[in-house]
Amino acid sequence: MTEADIVFIIYILIIILAFFVSIKFAEVMIKKTGLFFAQAIIAGSLNLLLNVLIGIGWFMYTWGINEFLFFGGLLIGVGLLVISEIVLFFLLLVKRVSWIKDYESKMTNSDRSVK
Repeated sequence: MTEADIVFIIYILIIILAFFVSIKFAEVMIKKTGLFFAQAIIAGSLNLLLNVLIGIGWFMYTWGINEFLFFGGLLIGVGLLVISEIVLFFLLLVKRVSWIKDYESKMTNSDRSVK
């Protein structure tokens, strides 16, 4: 494996890590606030921001090495961004009911402990 292959693998792994960070953020905040759509939009924005920052890092590294490597990585990055945004909102919609139930049960239990 060359240095470019290793950097490409790290680039893809960091994009995947940004996806999981966005999911975890949405899960924690939906369970904490009970607001689904606001937190889903924030999680999507967080995913977009992290992917843009990763893309800037990719640009800084690859532009001086090889323009074809830059454009190939940029294409992969944009493709993974689109896929991760779609999967993010799909997963949030699937898990929405259970997370809101967790929020409601937490609020119900905290009301009982106050009385």
